Amino acid sequence: MRIHSKAWTIFVLLMIVSAGLLSFWWQDLKQKRYESSLTSSYEYRIELTADSILSNVTLYIPLPVINNTSSVGTNIVETDFNNNDPSWEYSLVDTEHGLMLCMKNKKVVPKYTTSNKYSEKRQRPSIDLSTTVSSNQTIDTMNPMSNALVLMPKYNFTYSTDASKAYGKKAYYRSKDQFDYESRVYAYYETSSNANVSISVYMTGINQWWIGGWLFNKYWENMEIKLSGSQDGWTIVNGELFTGEGTYPEK
Repeated sequence: MRIHSKAWTIFVLLMIVSAGLLSFWWQDLKQKRYESSLTSSYEYRIELTADSILSNVTLYIPLPVINNTSSVGTNIVETDFNNNDPSWEYSLVDTEHGLMLCMKNKKVVPKYTTSNKYSEKRQRPSIDLSTTVSSNQTIDTMNPMSNALVLMPKYNFTYSTDASKAYGKKAYYRSKDQFDYESRVYAYYETSSNANVSISVYMTGINQWWIGGWLFNKYWENMEIKLSGSQDGWTIVNGELFTGEGTYPEK
């Protein structure tokens, strides 16, 4: 009995040590895979939809900014988007509301697509501009306002108590925190009095890595403004920020 009891004790101890070593090995492997596969990037998109011809268009659109600089804006200005639509001109401009993307076009025409099923024409964006910029460091997707690129300007920034906002939009997981704010868009163009224009801006900061499958965490925000008739000035636009969405590695 004593021999069996001693052997059993040794066996249990070996199992405990083996489990500890296996756990340490797995944690080390996960950390190495996380570090080797981790990528961080900012994704930015602008959509403009018009149901009438717009002439002499000038727009100032909020950019992802930190310390009054925008790597996303610089990328747009320095990248050749002529294959998208060569009629647009892009530049960065310092406005009374901070750094913004200036977009100019002599003429914007409505665009449509045809539904195959019903052969009906449906309106589509007159411009759909998107760009992705890599980050050389992990993005703080829990607290992007502290040290990450976010759409600016932001006024009346408040915590949102509407927990349902993230659903039905871009969120696949419930966001940790949600915020509402006001921003500004400048628009100048000539058009008919009954013309309708919609401008949407989307921004995402995301970290992605591979551990037995692709994982991610991110924050994202959006704003949309609807305008009628000719424009010449600044307009308030409402924005939403959703943070802490996705998976966060154990520390």
